[in-house]
Amino acid sequence: MKVVYGHTDSIYVKMEDDSVEKAQLVLDELNEHVREIFPNVLGLEEHPVTLEFEKFFKTLGVGCKKNRNAGLISWKDGKHLDDLEFTMTGFTAKRVAITPLAKKIQLEVLDRWVKEESEEDITNYLHEEYFNVLNGDIDKSMLAQRSRFREERFQVKCSTCIRLFSKTSKYHLHELANIVDGKRFPCCNKPSFITMKGKRPTIGSGIEGVLYHNTKNPDNMIDDSYLYLRVKDLNDTYFHPLNRNDVVPNYVSAMTLEGLSSYTPDYRHYASSIISKAEPIYDAMGWDITQIYRDRKQSSVEDWF
Repeated sequence: MKVVYGHTDSIYVKMEDDSVEKAQLVLDELNEHVREIFPNVLGLEEHPVTLEFEKFFKTLGVGCKKNRNAGLISWKDGKHLDDLEFTMTGFTAKRVAITPLAKKIQLEVLDRWVKEESEEDITNYLHEEYFNVLNGDIDKSMLAQRSRFREERFQVKCSTCIRLFSKTSKYHLHELANIVDGKRFPCCNKPSFITMKGKRPTIGSGIEGVLYHNTKNPDNMIDDSYLYLRVKDLNDTYFHPLNRNDVVPNYVSAMTLEGLSSYTPDYRHYASSIISKAEPIYDAMGWDITQIYRDRKQSSVEDWF
């Protein structure tokens, strides 16, 4: 028996004899040993330290970072399962705030990993997906992320005014973004904006997309659920409310997917997300991740001679 992974109140061990029955016997021996070291001095009905056997994995993949694993469960809570159950912990595929593409890629790679597919097969799959995205051969719905408009994220105050005049006036980023004359300031000559929680405000991804959209569409502003997309070669600018400059946005937002139809996604950015989702598995296995994005049509130096 070998401990391969542990986190909080759980440990994962590799059994020499691949059987549930053997694991149960080992558990009984461990509990006896623990109780010898930690006797029930309070005379409780149940010993306060008891190890439980919860799951038996047919396969288990453990990442390099803490609390990151995936596997196929064949036995759980005292019962053999008719079908193997896939489970994962610590991977970003569980998060809502990722693209459908990123979720699809990570779930697929994890599934192939725990099914013990070879490095070559997994790499070939990712290589094809990577170049499909890089070449724009993907539906835009797989790239757009969904979020919800939250008013508090667009509210700031001026710390200079608070310090000098004890003012707490709120300023809306939309309002500031519409002050297109760089010499005009909403409150004082040297505004220093902070969030309503006193933190330094930042504008990125969906928030930038909303500001850009609402600046250009004052009669049809986003104020509820929306989609946002990283774009490339956008020949337009908006007035950045914090740095007071005209900038080309990296992100655009719209209330529907159709509203994003006229924009060109930054395909290289989204292709790179395939690499990042595969990286934890490749790091854990010591695999060569460069083979995913290497252009196999190009000849190597050795091929020239």
